[in-house]
Amino acid sequence: MTVLSYIRMHGCGNDYVFIDAFSQTPPPHPELLARRLSDRHRSVGGDGLVPMLPPTRPDCHARMRMFNADGSEASLCGNALRCMALWLQHAGHAPPRLTIEMHGRSVAAEVLTSESTPHLRGIVRITPAPPQSLNPHHPPPACFSRAVELADVHVPGLLHRPLQADPGNPHLVLFVRRLSDVPFQHLGPAIECHSAFPDRTNVEFAEPVQPNTFQVRVWERGSGETLACGSGACAVAIAAASIGLADPAHAVHVQMAGGPLLVRLSSDGPLQLEGPAEECCQGEISL
Repeated sequence: MTVLSYIRMHGCGNDYVFIDAFSQTPPPHPELLARRLSDRHRSVGGDGLVPMLPPTRPDCHARMRMFNADGSEASLCGNALRCMALWLQHAGHAPPRLTIEMHGRSVAAEVLTSESTPHLRGIVRITPAPPQSLNPHHPPPACFSRAVELADVHVPGLLHRPLQADPGNPHLVLFVRRLSDVPFQHLGPAIECHSAFPDRTNVEFAEPVQPNTFQVRVWERGSGETLACGSGACAVAIAAASIGLADPAHAVHVQMAGGPLLVRLSSDGPLQLEGPAEECCQGEISL
């Protein structure tokens, strides 16, 4: 029987089971382990599994893989990246300014604040790669989103056609008049698995509440409803700026169920995501 140590961390309630693969052998089948450990009733519980690995690229301090609760592998996870950056700096594997390799890209991170008593927590900023251009006939920021038609999906109080955005993984953003009017538990999975998205999609319902401020509810691809989604916050900011609901010259505030995230846009694409990261607990599991 193998004993595997883990660290459980979260960013605004978006929680993951992290495996330190610097000091122990990484699990051979992380996709299966993710399904087992993410069970909140029979195991550790979380939105997914994150093996923290030594880098394969000389310009990076570490490599991250992230597996959703259903075992599918994600290509970007802003909250998990912030948590990992905080842990790497605290464990002595990287300086406060560091670079993490994920899914073939390098993500710059900076630990802005950190404290380790009574437990590890801090504020971390990451700079993912520029979002994918989905509408090349338009200048930034409009080129970073694309409107889609979902004729068979009725969303109460929809303010604009649904907008696709890809800050590193696929998202569909729906701006609505009131979040409370949205049948979220029905529409979230229906849109995630809609035929318009053969690889499925993350889904954000966003209510404008003040200038450059949005209340957001997230249905995450492969995990269901989550308290927050870092890449989802980026997608909301991108989509809002592309249709004039947000001014890209100022920070975009995204309030999710688990807490606030801050997104800073630029005119040519690169963006920054800033928010808290915090350790929940540590433990061991028998495999």
